[in-house]
Amino acid sequence: MKKAIKIIAIVIAVLAVLIIAALKFAPGFVKDYVVAHSEEFIGRKVAIENVSLNPFTFTVNVDTFALMEQDGTTPFVSFEKFRINVDPLKILSKTAAVSEIYMKGLYVHVTQNGDKFNFSDILDFLAKSDTAATDTVAKDTAAADTGMVNAAEIAKELPVNISVKNIVFENGNIIYEDKKIGSKIHIKDFGVAIPAVYLSNKQTDVGVSLKFADGGDLDVKVTANAATNDFKVNVGLKDFALAAGKPYLNDFIAYKDFSGSVSTDIAVAGNLGDILSSNVSGTVSVDNVVLTETSGKTIGVNHVGVGIGQANLNENKFLIDSVVVDGAYAHLDLYKDGKTNIDVLLAPLMKKSAPAADSAAPAEEPKEEAKPAGKKMIAKIGKLYVHNTKVSANDQTISKPFNYTVSAITVNGSNINFDTPCTVNVSAAFPDGGSVTVKYKGALSDIGTMDAYISVKNLALKHFSNYSLHYTGYPLSAGTMAFASENKINNFNLDSKNTIDIYNIDVGDKDDSVDPEYMVPMKVGLYILKDKDDKIQFDVPVQGNMKDPEFSVLKIVWKTVMNLIIKVALSPLKIVGNVASAGAGAVGIDLGKNDEVVIDPMSATFTSEQYTKASKMTEALVKDPKLKLVFTQYYNPKKVSSDYKQTKLKTEFYKQTQGKETLTELDERAIAEIKDGDDAFKAYANEHASSIDMKALRKELADLAAKRNDDLLKVLQQQKGVTKKNIKVITAPADGLTKHRGKSMYKVTVDVQ
Repeated sequence: MKKAIKIIAIVIAVLAVLIIAALKFAPGFVKDYVVAHSEEFIGRKVAIENVSLNPFTFTVNVDTFALMEQDGTTPFVSFEKFRINVDPLKILSKTAAVSEIYMKGLYVHVTQNGDKFNFSDILDFLAKSDTAATDTVAKDTAAADTGMVNAAEIAKELPVNISVKNIVFENGNIIYEDKKIGSKIHIKDFGVAIPAVYLSNKQTDVGVSLKFADGGDLDVKVTANAATNDFKVNVGLKDFALAAGKPYLNDFIAYKDFSGSVSTDIAVAGNLGDILSSNVSGTVSVDNVVLTETSGKTIGVNHVGVGIGQANLNENKFLIDSVVVDGAYAHLDLYKDGKTNIDVLLAPLMKKSAPAADSAAPAEEPKEEAKPAGKKMIAKIGKLYVHNTKVSANDQTISKPFNYTVSAITVNGSNINFDTPCTVNVSAAFPDGGSVTVKYKGALSDIGTMDAYISVKNLALKHFSNYSLHYTGYPLSAGTMAFASENKINNFNLDSKNTIDIYNIDVGDKDDSVDPEYMVPMKVGLYILKDKDDKIQFDVPVQGNMKDPEFSVLKIVWKTVMNLIIKVALSPLKIVGNVASAGAGAVGIDLGKNDEVVIDPMSATFTSEQYTKASKMTEALVKDPKLKLVFTQYYNPKKVSSDYKQTKLKTEFYKQTQGKETLTELDERAIAEIKDGDDAFKAYANEHASSIDMKALRKELADLAAKRNDDLLKVLQQQKGVTKKNIKVITAPADGLTKHRGKSMYKVTVDVQ
């Protein structure tokens, strides 16, 4: 018996050695066989340096693998090292377990040329060698249930459970090239880390990190439950270079260059059974975007940041926390052929979308059955803020090109949604101290119905000389303008009230080389239109349907202005009336003496003539830099308080009778026209006069004075020759105000630095 046991033990030992030896050396034979017959298997050469199996740890190692391109020498897919480790003892608990999958230096180079890829020949080779199998798969696929089946249900049908742990890919490189359009995307330092993957009710975590060769880092983290199909994806993209998409832009825009970067921090949570119900949140930002047009000009933005509160396609809900735009710049060029730089930029897209010419009558389209209405869109922007933005306009359609830049554009809006009317405020700066304010109220769901108010102040008309030359033949040499426009639009029907206030406008001699659109005696017309204070003021009502192709606000304004000039120029009696009333002092605001700028102490703003006279005084600083101008504001608080009380009563009376909470320049003009002796106003004043606090009124007047100082200083500092040292705007001390007699004004004194 002992001898038999010894023989059996020797046999088992020999078999074990043989098995271990076979397992040890078999991979080498397999490697040599695969390398030798790879072209028979897949139609490509394969190179493998070494394959080994550790029979004690059940670990398979593959060193330096490469699947070649069709040329037989260039790698298509390769890696430096691959290792897989299985745990055979787990099979006793009915679990097929892989304890490690490791790959280093994965390299994949995919090229595309039209509809052909550099691996298309492999697919064709396999398809030819196994057509029958392909047909069988197709039939099985067609008959398969298309419903979502989770991993736990699949696991029930398997004889064993499946778990894969410690999946790690590192130092990978993936390259994709589209030969047809010339694009190349290179993902370098590609890495994947997956702690475990289960076909059961356990959570799977996946981490992916990579770098793009042209700039940018990507980190993706995925958590998923294979039983419930619940998942969450976090995508962190930092400074991805937008230049990678340049070749694809050629189908949409004509451009010279494009640069910039995009960063995201996005979270997507949902269920694989209903992807469209996933909730998306996070932030997206683009920075330093510059689009260079074929002309060499640029359009761009320094920063755009979007905060996404919730986006859900299934619910049609898009809640944006904030949109911030910083440092945007653009230009609009109008060409003589009627096109703009935007038309040139979008030419490829327009050409692509244009219908093909076909002389035959189009076939009648089959009528589609009415589809049920989708869910109503819920969209809201919590905060909209645009600043440091500028836009330039270049009009080459007129006799001499027009160039103008609007800067310091600021947009403020909140709670901007699709259905409810919301308010957006816009402000911007014009050259030489001008400004514009726009107030919009409306709902995005009804763009044909809205209220819009526009106020332009201190607009230097000399910049629009080329338009005057084109339309009238006379160039503008001086002048400032204020403009207020109140617009109510209902179903695209516009009812607009506009007032234009022009001061010190002057024109040069007529240019006989220009064929103007309007034959207007500009010099005579302007002389007649101006009052004794060199001021022109008139109203321009505009009404019409904005969908009418013949409707144009600009044409209506120009036609009104030209008709007014022609009308008064042809009336000799108007000349007599104008001269006769020159000394009456009843029209406009008197600007006082040469060293004074008369003001309205109850208003925080200035008129065009006040801005102009104050600005004109700074010309002395250009002639002699040693000079210093001091603008000292004077008004009598006691007298002005009494007048201000009356104005306050008229204002409240106007608000009550007109049902208005906020007022515009047009409303202020209407208030100024209320007579003290008006019976309705007198009754209102008698009832409410005692409720006005005179101390509070004086405080308001002081605040208005301070605002006037700030406003005037801001405009004066933009004039030629003005520095921080040679200009000063102040209010007289309290005793100086108390002793002041006469009109409220800025007294201008000259000093030497």
